[in-house]
Amino acid sequence: MNRRWLRGLLILGALALLGVWLAPWLMLRFALPGMAERAGGTIEVSGALPALPFGMQASHLKISRDGRVLDIDDFRAVLLPSGPRLDARIADGTLLVRGDDAQLKDGFVRLDGISLESLAVLSTEPMGVKGRCDGVWHFGRDTRFEGTVTRGAFVAQQPAPIQVPFEQLVVSAARDPDAGDWQLKTFDIQGPQITGHAAGKIGADGKLAIDIDIRDLQEPLRGFLAMSHVPTEPLPLALALRGTTALPQLVSRTETAPPPER
Repeated sequence: MNRRWLRGLLILGALALLGVWLAPWLMLRFALPGMAERAGGTIEVSGALPALPFGMQASHLKISRDGRVLDIDDFRAVLLPSGPRLDARIADGTLLVRGDDAQLKDGFVRLDGISLESLAVLSTEPMGVKGRCDGVWHFGRDTRFEGTVTRGAFVAQQPAPIQVPFEQLVVSAARDPDAGDWQLKTFDIQGPQITGHAAGKIGADGKLAIDIDIRDLQEPLRGFLAMSHVPTEPLPLALALRGTTALPQLVSRTETAPPPER
C-alpha cells in the first residue's frame, strides 16, 4: 500500500513538473494569440516547442496590427540560472534581451541591424525615426542608451509634414536614477540635409534644455525651419530646444535663457 501511494505520488509529481515545464510553450501556443487579439492585433505562431532548460521557442511569429506586420524568426525565450534571455531574428537583424533576475528589473536590450520601421507594429504612436539601428538599451536603475541609426530619416508633421533623411545618427543618453532627468550626452547627425550636434537635458517634468549646433543645412529642411521662424543663416547655427516635450520650441540661442546644465 505504501509503495502504491509512493508511486502515485511520484507520478503526480512528475506530471506537475512536466506541466510547469510545458507552461511557457502552452502560453506561446494558445494564450498569446488570445492576448494579442484582445489588444487589437493578431499573433500567428509557427513551430512552437518547449525550450531547455525552461522556456519556449518558435520558428516564426507574425504580429499584425492596423495593417502593419512584424515577422520574427528563430524566437527563443528561456530562464537561465543567470536570468531570463530572449533571442530573435527580425529580417537581417537580431534582437537580444537579457535580465539580471527573473522579474526583469535590470538588464539590457541589444539591437543589431534592426529596421526601426519594422517595430512600428509594437507602438500605438507613429514612428518619428526610421533607419537601421545598432544599439544597447540598459533598463532598470542604470537606464541608458547608446546606439547608431544609419540610412534613416526623421518624420515630422508640424508645422508641416516633412521627412529629413540622414546618413548616420549617433545617440548616447542616460537617466538620473534619483531625479529622473534624461541627460543627452551625444546626438550627432550627418547629412545630407543637416549635419550637427546636440546635447542637454530632458527633465523628469518634460522640460527641455538642449543646445543644438548646426554646421550644414540644406533644403527642404532650411525652408522648414524658416516656417518655424528660426534663423537659418549664417552657418554655423546656434539653436536651442526649449519648452516641454508636449510643446517644444526651437529658437536661436541668442534669444534664450542661459544654456542647459551639462
